[in-house]
Amino acid sequence: MTSPRGDEAGIRPVPGGDAVLVDGSTIQVRALVPADRAGVVAFVNELTPASRRRRFFSSFVKVEGRILEGLVEADQIDALAVVAERSGEIVGIGQAHRMRAANDSATRSKSSEVSAEVAFVVLDALQGLGIATLLLESLAARARRVGITRFIATTAAENSAMRGVFQAAGYATEIERDPGDVSLVTISFSTVDDPDAALARYHRERIATVASLHALLQPRSIAVIGASRDKSTVGGRVLLELVVNGFTGSIVPVNPHAESLEGIAVARSIGEVSGPIDLAIIAIPAAQVVDVVKECAQAHVRSLLVLSSGFAEIGPEGRERQRMLLAATRSGGMRLVGPNCLGIVTSDPLISMHAVFTSIPVAVGSVSLMSQSGAVAIAIASLARDMGIGMSSLVSVGNKADVSGNDLLEYWDEDPNTKVIALYLESFGNPRKFGRIARAVSRNKPIVAIKAARSVAGSKAAVSHTGALAANDSTVDALFDQAGVLRVDEPTELLSLASALVQSPLPAGRRVAVVGNAGGLAILAADALSHERLVVATLEEATIAAIRRDAPTNAALSNPIDLTALASPAQLKQALEAVLADVGVDAVVVVLVSMDLEAGDAYRSVLNSLVVGAGKPMIAVFAPTTRSGVLVGECSSVGGAVPIAVSTREAALVIRRMAERSEWLANIEEPDLPIRNEELTRIRKVVGPIAEQQREATMLDAVTASEILAMAGITGKPPVFVANEDAAIEAARSIGFPVCLKIANPNVAHRSDVGGVHLNLKDDFSVAAAFRSLELGIRSDKPGALVQAMSQPGIEMIVGLQNNSQFGPTVLVGSGGRTAELWRDTAIHLAPLGRSAARTMIESLRCYPLLDGFRGAPRLDREALVETIVRLAQLGATVPELSDVTINPVIVHSQGISAVDIKVQVAPDASDGRNELRLLRQG
Repeated sequence: MTSPRGDEAGIRPVPGGDAVLVDGSTIQVRALVPADRAGVVAFVNELTPASRRRRFFSSFVKVEGRILEGLVEADQIDALAVVAERSGEIVGIGQAHRMRAANDSATRSKSSEVSAEVAFVVLDALQGLGIATLLLESLAARARRVGITRFIATTAAENSAMRGVFQAAGYATEIERDPGDVSLVTISFSTVDDPDAALARYHRERIATVASLHALLQPRSIAVIGASRDKSTVGGRVLLELVVNGFTGSIVPVNPHAESLEGIAVARSIGEVSGPIDLAIIAIPAAQVVDVVKECAQAHVRSLLVLSSGFAEIGPEGRERQRMLLAATRSGGMRLVGPNCLGIVTSDPLISMHAVFTSIPVAVGSVSLMSQSGAVAIAIASLARDMGIGMSSLVSVGNKADVSGNDLLEYWDEDPNTKVIALYLESFGNPRKFGRIARAVSRNKPIVAIKAARSVAGSKAAVSHTGALAANDSTVDALFDQAGVLRVDEPTELLSLASALVQSPLPAGRRVAVVGNAGGLAILAADALSHERLVVATLEEATIAAIRRDAPTNAALSNPIDLTALASPAQLKQALEAVLADVGVDAVVVVLVSMDLEAGDAYRSVLNSLVVGAGKPMIAVFAPTTRSGVLVGECSSVGGAVPIAVSTREAALVIRRMAERSEWLANIEEPDLPIRNEELTRIRKVVGPIAEQQREATMLDAVTASEILAMAGITGKPPVFVANEDAAIEAARSIGFPVCLKIANPNVAHRSDVGGVHLNLKDDFSVAAAFRSLELGIRSDKPGALVQAMSQPGIEMIVGLQNNSQFGPTVLVGSGGRTAELWRDTAIHLAPLGRSAARTMIESLRCYPLLDGFRGAPRLDREALVETIVRLAQLGATVPELSDVTINPVIVHSQGISAVDIKVQVAPDASDGRNELRLLRQG
């Protein structure tokens, strides 16, 4: 009888998908199925004798009979098989067969593990591109799903390529000579996805992603499909912009009805173009795009920019068209920006590519922008021109069918021309991946982001504009904070902050001096600093004395410093030099009123002369407000510039965000992982089967929930389930009076609201009465009660975990008890996290003084609360079936905590292992 396949046996399969190779091309990795029979035969027949010998130990093997059946009839439980496919043809195969006995030396020492013999082979012409590693990663993810914990490979001692694949994947391998045949070696390693393997996987992913975007952002040749003489059409305008802005590579207009456009010879179709094409720009009706993309694949075009609209943004028909577009793109091994986008600009004079269908005045600079909205991209580019801020790249991603902000972050991190990355986001395709990538990139380069759709109205607009659902905004804040992303709300704020990050050093702290020639503006600046949680610095006496020597008679010299309207440029310079030299000042806001153009130029000259050697950030605010960019433009030639903010509030915001970046860099913390692997394994054995059997979210009973958290080291006094009055009395005596009695039904959200909790029961009589009361008052499909010891007094808190389908596991801490939802005094963080981050969460709460000895009360055990948060976060990050955990209240005492009420919900892992694989987004 044939064994059921994995999906038939109720095992949620690991998905297949598209991945990028080290040369930047794409490939599909998926499970091998019986319909692949002919493809497998063709694949093996195409292998060279050397590759056959390494895989099958014979140069003349025929793929028939047992060998063929073993491949195509893999049940994906005991026999795993995956293929790599390009343009519909199999180019690589990987297999793993569960081993029934442990007879060899490699497995005898691993008797507690379940082993499988693994092997793979790739077409000779495509070896060295990372296909074998992708096959191995996919097999390992599938093996973990079906309980296989170790891979074993027997290969020729000379087969260094196979050993290289294992080592490149980051696995700790053990190699032994075969005692029966010295020409063979046995290689074994654990399939557990440990940090080293994950790190190696991320490194390979970055290399491949960066390689895949070179043809998009630095093309040497461009074909414009849909080019036209009519400058009012998208194709006509984009061709014009490429020409007039001096694209340094070759341009081929594609139009079946023209001979020459913009003085360039025209090709009738992409198939007629001679020579390689790095980038095809497609500007034709949506209904024709998919067929043209297939022609591009046949012509070996490397990447696509689809400007055409009429895809997912218009509804079901468009979504299906976009799905077909992505499938054709991936099948052809290409990358895609768009559809429904404005285009791409690369300002580097060596490229000078303005592949957009409108005139965007982008000067050479150091800021790279990704925008989901073409209109916002135009607005930001126009503002940047007015402010004198140059840009390295501008990419309008439109519907984000393929290339997204995650890809561009990795590319720009490697780009020497990019110093600051700016993002306009309306949605996240894969926020977990965004958080991982952004955290790595933020260590090297600042990321400034606008995340739109904060409000309900904004969310609805984003849905209609891009077909993207808005994420919970507090979770977005947590994601950005953890990843070091600096969030702003307006394009002016984004550019002011980006300019400051390009031009200025980061502040060492939050102490700020205000210097100006208008008292009212100086006071407004001081108020703005306080509002942004910055400190109006206390100046040293020597600083004040140095300013007084040359300041106007009526100047106010305590911070904020008002030099009055009589201050000359020389007096301004002297005051700024003194303030910048003050060790108690970390940053300076300069507020100036320019009475005339000549005075304004003189003040600008002073600021320009100080910026290079200041060592501290200075932000200028001019009244009347100017966006002329003269200040930045003048200084760019001498190596520095003072950024201009439009208001005192914006100046304060810029300094605050710069200070936050400085603090983030100084306190980068790796997660704490106190729960041991064996404890996590025990928890998975309890949770996994329940989640898979139920196939939907299920609330666990209180006893099981408490046992799971106890395995994780999250302490609490576990309740005792009782079915009748006598059992309740017996349990209370065993626990010791006083006790509490609760209804057992875990699906009741607020037990106390329905009379389902009786506290401080001190004897048999009160326990019996309480049980009868529960029986009369609550009619439940889950009868019975819980008996639990009364906790000692303390402060009620709430600690929770939610496995968000978009963002992954998120932990929460806040004021707890019955009023938790009323006060909403909470802090959240993505999991896992370190103890320092957990402390910061607690200290950010309004109720924190109650834990810290408010008005003479004893200080409570905050470190026990920190430990609970860290352990719960690790649990959420490693056991994805835990969909929701709430401990409310957690009572914090002077020594220790009590987890009084625990609710645990489990559900099948929604990710299906996708986060363990280097797969491209699915559109």
